[in-house]
Amino acid sequence: MDPAQFEGHVRRGPVDTLSIRDASRQLDAVTRYVAQAREDLARREENGDFPVLDAEKALAFARAAESLSLTDDAGETVAVVISPAVLEVQEDALGLLQGEVNRLRGTTNTVTTEELRDELNGRMAP
Repeated sequence: MDPAQFEGHVRRGPVDTLSIRDASRQLDAVTRYVAQAREDLARREENGDFPVLDAEKALAFARAAESLSLTDDAGETVAVVISPAVLEVQEDALGLLQGEVNRLRGTTNTVTTEELRDELNGRMAP
């Protein structure tokens, strides 16, 4: 799907934008548009490419993923709509980088991927 198909679409440099009013009238299409990142991530992982395991790949995945900037009546960005897949990749990559920083500082604690995800999702018990 091409974001230019959205009613009210404006391209500002590399950023695709919609006013909140225009986005609300097309909410189903907006969500389907950003959801394409989930499909892209699944294809990559099926091919053995896991962006989460490499900070540069995670950043490249996030930059390439479909997103829309939502603007208020003054044209100021007030929100960005992304796929949860993008957020998950970024959170996991950040967690791995934090683990590396801890290791370099000598404060290494072994953490499973599941524990890391729980912690990043705010569900880890104190």
